Amino acid sequence: MFSIFRRTAVEVAESSLKALNMDGLRGWQREMPMAALNSQKDLTQWVVGSDKDIGGFSEAHLEITPEGTGRFHGNISLDLPTNPEIKQSGYAAIRTKQKEQSLFGIPCWDTTLFRYLALRVKGDKRKYFVNIQTDGIVKTDLFQHRLFLRTPGQWETVMIPFKDFILTNNGMIQEEQIEMFREKVRTVGISLMDRQEGPFSIEIDWIKAMNTEFTEGDMDRVPDKVEQL
Repeated sequence: MFSIFRRTAVEVAESSLKALNMDGLRGWQREMPMAALNSQKDLTQWVVGSDKDIGGFSEAHLEITPEGTGRFHGNISLDLPTNPEIKQSGYAAIRTKQKEQSLFGIPCWDTTLFRYLALRVKGDKRKYFVNIQTDGIVKTDLFQHRLFLRTPGQWETVMIPFKDFILTNNGMIQEEQIEMFREKVRTVGISLMDRQEGPFSIEIDWIKAMNTEFTEGDMDRVPDKVEQL
């Protein structure tokens, strides 16, 4: 109980500081850091999963490289578990840990002031997805988008419009699509479910909510006019 009150006190202090700084009125922001993988401390804020959790045979690991970035790697196996109720296997995923609850609920990211989810990654040629979990009614809902890599084997910044994410549940695209609850983003992550056996490896530096100089959330931002001298 004491830890809940302590977390609540921290949340109140942060909210008060934002109010004093008129955080809600400062307007345009270029970016908002959401997650990073640059240290062992960062590593503790992530969860790793795979079909091994339900008796499958895939391997998935997350570690910090000597260069100071995260590496999500392992091996995908399509072999089915002994449980006859499991009809499909062969996946691996990582996501940020959900923040601990306070008296005000579970702290979330408010991404409404940003148009893009940006990821600094270096991947292979496998088919990865980016996952967003919100504080919605159905806890198993995920908003997903393909992580398109233009230069496998090289670092690149991938920017995905929040509005392009698709609602899924248990890996299935939902017939009735609803708008993402962007005021309350709980977790972000990356998954691999391309149904291909073999090794995989993708490095992650950071994940941010981001604008460009021409965007302000979902609205286009008109650049200030430069006066002619």
